Amino acid sequence: MRFWTVVVAGLAANGPSPYMGPAMLLVLFQRLQQFAQANLAALRQKGSFAQNLAVTFSGSAAVTAIGLLLTPVMSRIYPPESYGGFAVFSSLVNNVALASTLTYTWAIVLPKNEKRFLALVQLSILLTLGTLVLLVAGVALLGEPLERWLHAEALHPWRYAIPVVATLFNLNTSLNNWYLRRKEFRKRAGIEVATSLVGRGITIGYGLQFQGALGGLIIGELFNKVTAFISLLRGGLHREMGALYRTFSWARIRSVACEYRDYPLYVLPANYLGVVAAQLPIFMLTSGFGATMVGLYSFSVSLMELPVALLGNSLAPVFQQKAVETHHEHPERLADLCLQLYTKLFYLGLLPFGIVTVFGDWLFKFAFGARWEMAGLFTSYLGYYYVFRLTGIALSPVLALLKRQRVALLSTGALLAVRFAGLAVGVYLHDVRLAMLLFGLGSVAVALLSDLYLLKLLGVGVAKVALRTVGLMAATLLLLKLLRLGLAALLGW
Repeated sequence: MRFWTVVVAGLAANGPSPYMGPAMLLVLFQRLQQFAQANLAALRQKGSFAQNLAVTFSGSAAVTAIGLLLTPVMSRIYPPESYGGFAVFSSLVNNVALASTLTYTWAIVLPKNEKRFLALVQLSILLTLGTLVLLVAGVALLGEPLERWLHAEALHPWRYAIPVVATLFNLNTSLNNWYLRRKEFRKRAGIEVATSLVGRGITIGYGLQFQGALGGLIIGELFNKVTAFISLLRGGLHREMGALYRTFSWARIRSVACEYRDYPLYVLPANYLGVVAAQLPIFMLTSGFGATMVGLYSFSVSLMELPVALLGNSLAPVFQQKAVETHHEHPERLADLCLQLYTKLFYLGLLPFGIVTVFGDWLFKFAFGARWEMAGLFTSYLGYYYVFRLTGIALSPVLALLKRQRVALLSTGALLAVRFAGLAVGVYLHDVRLAMLLFGLGSVAVALLSDLYLLKLLGVGVAKVALRTVGLMAATLLLLKLLRLGLAALLGW
């Protein structure tokens, strides 16, 4: 019997009184003791799922803590206009980086044969360097027209940073997946913390020196990527670089490109649509409402991404390894494994993201100042979307195991369509709040349905899961809304 089942049973037996009987408290204590002992034993086991997750979680938690502690400082140094320009810069970098390797970097952890693994690394590096040459030429020829089209003339002094940052991003992705294949979770965690500190420190220092100019955000990002690249190499991989030269074979590279062709055929379009869906507000809000609204939106999203990055970056690589192992050795357990993960993540995010949904504008005004209150309102519209974004990130490796990458492509296409429709209505009516409200509602609906469909593919009965999910969300929002009304009446707001 799960912990919450015991709680519900106890409440049913003892009534709504806040005091539970001694027998009930004893049962709860025994369950908690058993849970703690089982997890401590798993944590002590070297190379176990629990230990690997704890290591990656600690690194992600440190990075998130750095972000949470320094974001209020940065928000008082950099104005929304600088965040808006940096959002456009990041969008261009992400689009270029995603397309340049055809997502072959994502397959690096899959081959059992060492030479085929190295061939995938070689393929990714060749694609990255080839794209760098094309990008530099493209920026030289088309940079100014693109800046005018995006209303991003502020990026002109930094336009050549786009191919450089995109190249470093792809090289770091290949090296990170190399560490993942070697199960070097501890080294990866340490590098993430070091690069976050360097990037944030330089961003703050430049901003203080130059009054929050856009260049500080870009230079901080550049140094973040450079520090990560050097650290990943010096962490031990530099000793294995010779193997890339010794095993180089055009025939083998063509062979792995063909074997993993589903990545450019399905995973690349799905992820590119995902990038476009994430960046759609940046471009549509820029044209419809100006850079300030883009800065408010990008600031709110950057904060919402922190807990998702914390858990997603911790869970995804470790769960991928566990899911592959379970699929090969005990395929009948895969559905239960995924359902448990979905349920735990949903319960974990239910109350925190509910608070953000109901109190977002208050929280942002208090934490970051009155000029960021609208960013808090945008965050409210997106609150529960990030619960299902987190579950989707964690469960996404399962689609590759089921050979159903097309599902990801279709669900991402649906997300893009509903987001575009919501934003278009708001832009047409020149109502930014309506635009973001429709954007958020459509995002929640598609993300939830995508998670439920994945569970259905695994053979899980999703009707009860859907009812429980929607019911708990509605009840939580109702209680929090009543609490807000009570506080507003009490404080006279």
